[in-house]
Amino acid sequence: MKMTPMQWAFLLASTVSLGLLVASLQSNQPQAVPSSGQNIRVLLSYRLGGGSFEGQYLFPGLELLPQGGTVQVLSGPSRDNLRPILAVLADKPLSFSLQNGVLMLTSEGQSFALEAIAVLKPADPSFPVQYHLLATPRPNLEPYPGELWLENRGNGLLVVNQVDFQDYLKRVLPSEMPVSFHPEALKAQAVAARTYAFARQQQSTFWKQFGADVDDSVNEQAYNHTRTHPITDAAVDATRNQILTFQGAPIQSFFFSTSPGATASLEEVWMERPAVPYLQGRTQANPHTISIRSEAEALAFFRNWSPEGFYDAASPFWRWKLRLSREELEALLSRTLPERARTTPSFVETPEGPLSPGAPGFALGTLQRIRVLKRTSGGYAAELELETSTGRFVVRRESHIRKLLRPDRAYTGGGDVVLERWQGGPRLNFPTLPSAAFALQEERDAQGNLLHYTFWGGGFGHGVGMSQYGALGLARQGYDYRQILEHFYSGTRLETLH
Repeated sequence: MKMTPMQWAFLLASTVSLGLLVASLQSNQPQAVPSSGQNIRVLLSYRLGGGSFEGQYLFPGLELLPQGGTVQVLSGPSRDNLRPILAVLADKPLSFSLQNGVLMLTSEGQSFALEAIAVLKPADPSFPVQYHLLATPRPNLEPYPGELWLENRGNGLLVVNQVDFQDYLKRVLPSEMPVSFHPEALKAQAVAARTYAFARQQQSTFWKQFGADVDDSVNEQAYNHTRTHPITDAAVDATRNQILTFQGAPIQSFFFSTSPGATASLEEVWMERPAVPYLQGRTQANPHTISIRSEAEALAFFRNWSPEGFYDAASPFWRWKLRLSREELEALLSRTLPERARTTPSFVETPEGPLSPGAPGFALGTLQRIRVLKRTSGGYAAELELETSTGRFVVRRESHIRKLLRPDRAYTGGGDVVLERWQGGPRLNFPTLPSAAFALQEERDAQGNLLHYTFWGGGFGHGVGMSQYGALGLARQGYDYRQILEHFYSGTRLETLH
């Protein structure tokens, strides 16, 4: 989905240029670790899950503490037209704010008016800098290496971290996979993450308009959500510069948390994308073969909570269950169905009904039935039908189905909503359905009125590509990372970039 860019707001102001501080002040700083020779640019989130683009990515201001070497600040009207403004010693706080639309920098009691773009970078590349972001709504943020690029958008700042590829991956890996996982699973994740980022860097992504290749959230892959660790660092180093290719090009190395026993083909989950040979659904169990051809088979499959033979069974989300009353579902759907219709109208159909759910005055009415119209061979729902007293509505695509059925009291309006998991204890008020892999068990009274639906489900995530818990299960069975990658991305080649 393409989002509309916010209007650029370039407000120019006078600048003050100060000489660089003497480099000898840095003589006792540690030397830089050798880089990979290639950088990637990451759009940072001010607040994860902020709803709108502005809510997630716009910083109202920025306070930071640089550590390591001396920081040089540059500014200019565009990314390719910058000049030095001042240099700041390590451990001296910097504050960026918007005053009447003008970007202002405050350092040690002095204020400087900046232009539309501001850049913070090491004054000497031999002495790296890390930036601690202060006073943000994201707790316990780890410091950022490399450079920070700030862009004045008039109503806030966009912040891009330009970082060496190796440093980037060492902050992605522990954010995406627990350090307790098997070393071979971690290596497989490192190659998948590197391939994904390398491919996105070469593509015309949504983030390019903001001077970035990717963002730092699960929209792409999580970056710097947790601190680096020697174990995950070792996995990145052991697979240095290795990527997966197909017919000479880097692949779309999608990955997700947990499969319920099968992955899904790319075109089944994201029907607007063409099929590719290396992203085809396959069974993630042995000796089982998973092929679901009816709703009765789907219900029997998801009600099977015996983990024997399933690669992903170490995950608490391998199986889960959710029970909602008709009243809870009506309250939930009265909010989420119109929201889906407004934001993604091409994925919400109204074959019967007086008006679109996104139109003013829409009323859901009494819920009569929920049915899965289409699902993948491995059990992921691709089309969901809602039948109510006001009409019939069809929602397509796994991400929209998951957002439609949010198991959260904020949407159901009653008590806590309990998501039961096969192990690890229940979760209350989960923000979205863990996956679209589920089957429905219906309860009605003697008159045929709907009372409850129980969602018997499994897995966590979209289901395409490599299952992270599946990689763990295969590693525990003796697979090395090359074999794990071949299992999930069949027909690809592992190559080393030069």
